[in-house]
Amino acid sequence: MLFLSILIGRCLASLNLTIGIDINNKESLAYLGRLEQHYEQFEEKGLTLNIRNHILPCYTCKQRHNYTQPELHCFGGGRYCQFSTYANGQQLLTEIIRQQCLFAKDINIFLSYINFFQQDCFESPHYTFCSENILKNLLSLNTTEIDECVNASFVGEGDKALLENHLLAQEMKKQYNESSLSVYLDNKEIQDSSFPEMIGQICYKLKTDPPEYCNIFSRLEKNTTIKLDDQILFFIFIVLLILLILISIRVLKRVKYVILEKQSIPIEETIGIISGENIQ
Repeated sequence: MLFLSILIGRCLASLNLTIGIDINNKESLAYLGRLEQHYEQFEEKGLTLNIRNHILPCYTCKQRHNYTQPELHCFGGGRYCQFSTYANGQQLLTEIIRQQCLFAKDINIFLSYINFFQQDCFESPHYTFCSENILKNLLSLNTTEIDECVNASFVGEGDKALLENHLLAQEMKKQYNESSLSVYLDNKEIQDSSFPEMIGQICYKLKTDPPEYCNIFSRLEKNTTIKLDDQILFFIFIVLLILLILISIRVLKRVKYVILEKQSIPIEETIGIISGENIQ
């Protein structure tokens, strides 16, 4: 039944969400991880998630040794590289491969893993151990299958530092050169949108047959708008009240000044004025 609903949803709607990430950019990983709580409902309605990873080539390796010598931060003799201050490049590349294996296995598990990873493992000195701890203890996964996927991604046998890797090669072909977050919805760039705004745009695209979360999101958005309107009205009321008080103070000061001015007129002048008014 679930398979049938997914199939029907994909026939009714086809929506592509592409998120570009960098293994060294916490913001991009956190953004992707937040999708965990919504993706299953969106997938049932036809959303397809695509991931792009930022991978660097060694620009001088081909000229220096034609990818035939190992490089500390690279695989494939320099075909695929990464750099950071907390782990060497081969560890980072292995993590990217691990994430691709998880993505191919189950996207929802992949998103859960990313959510844990960006919280617990980012810039951790125990990088590899932290990753394995998430898989075994938090997600209760048998890491053997994932390890086999990672190992099988290398082409041939021998020193992995020199071997080509078909998963990393696929990522390189995508030519994603950004070291920060990028988000595309149906090939339209929306990276300037906040995460809630991105969810809102997905809900709008699925408005003919929205998932339940979109109905909740719409109500929350309306309530937020109402609250904002109330806050604006309250703010205007406070401003008007302050202006009224200031005007009242100014008027009172003016009245007081007039009274004091009258009191300052000499008695003789007052008598004279009164006498003058009585003369026929």
